[in-house]
Amino acid sequence: MLAWRRWWSSEGLPGLRMMALERWDPLGIYEQPQRMDEYDGYLNRLGRMLRRGAGPDEVAKYLAKVRQQALKLEENDDADEAFADEVTTWYALEKP
Repeated sequence: MLAWRRWWSSEGLPGLRMMALERWDPLGIYEQPQRMDEYDGYLNRLGRMLRRGAGPDEVAKYLAKVRQQALKLEENDDADEAFADEVTTWYALEKP
């Protein structure tokens, strides 16, 4: 678990943050560097979900919940599902 935490803080979260900004970004903050950590709270929870084995369906549901309930935006299942697929594939390849 310590190795995972080290990986998460040094590589995992920064990598997932960039993916989220480039490929998901429901708030459209990619061009605002001062807000790059805007999604970190959600991404940290997502990291914990991935560590315990969450698959694309569970991740997509979580992303949809973040988008609709936390960010108060309209649903976009296609974007959430596509990003969930990318994230779970990335994690399978990158995790320690």
